[in-house]
Amino acid sequence: MGSLARMVGEVGAAVLTGAALTMAQAPAQAAAKKAISVPCSSPALATAITAANAIPATLRLAANCTYNITTPAVAGDTALPPITGNVTIIGGPSTSLRRDPSIPVARLLRVDAGGRLDLEGVFVLNGIGPGAGGGAILNNGTLVLRSDTLSGNTGPNGGAISNGGAANALISRTVIRTNSTPGSGGGIINLGSLTLSESRLSSDTAGVDGGGIATIPGGTTNLVQSTIDRNVATGTGGGVYNAGTTALSRTLVELNSAGPGGGGGIRNVAPGTVTLSVSTVRTNTPDNCSPVNTIAGCTN
Repeated sequence: MGSLARMVGEVGAAVLTGAALTMAQAPAQAAAKKAISVPCSSPALATAITAANAIPATLRLAANCTYNITTPAVAGDTALPPITGNVTIIGGPSTSLRRDPSIPVARLLRVDAGGRLDLEGVFVLNGIGPGAGGGAILNNGTLVLRSDTLSGNTGPNGGAISNGGAANALISRTVIRTNSTPGSGGGIINLGSLTLSESRLSSDTAGVDGGGIATIPGGTTNLVQSTIDRNVATGTGGGVYNAGTTALSRTLVELNSAGPGGGGGIRNVAPGTVTLSVSTVRTNTPDNCSPVNTIAGCTN
């Protein structure tokens, strides 16, 4: 497909350059951390996260293992101990974090202010987020996802991820699919800073706005060389709902659907802004973009 820098415009190139630097720095950071091998046991993983919060550490999870959490670390809130330090978690192949159905409510992971989580090669499944939302992950610090899959999660807002107002998230080569919320942001709700690159938001659903992703006032979202498809919003913005700032570069938005309010592909709410750079918005229902003729480069 060619180099990323060549395929995107100047804005997209700048975003990718920043993402590449962050990703390039991450392995070096991980190498400098203490390495801890975690056996296939959810209590062992909880103990390892608590230890890693105290010192920068890389947790290497067992391959072909499902860490099935039956006892939440924070009752009624989070399955695993909140991330308060600098923690890297590496799984694969076929490593999963999963909320056991016996727990009525528990998101899988929470990153608190000042904390940083790098998560790579992990399936994050079946989380149910309370309060601030984020069925899989609630981020109030720094979150870096690489080559992960978030599926089957639900929360009040942000079926998979809720990215807080002072938070920063960088998501790459990740699939976010079949998550749901009765509120906004079937896949992701973003109130802070978020970049999604070389990733897919697919078949997520929202009871209100933003079947794939919802960006709230004050939030900034960059979608780079990604696919937003087959998402559904009962309200508006089947694929993308924006009331902040959203930029799409080399991104495809297709086959999403919204309610009578429109914006099957993209719904923009003034004074929010949406910009398209070498991106395609097509075959969405009942229209591609709403309001009509307010997003340059998008036609219905």
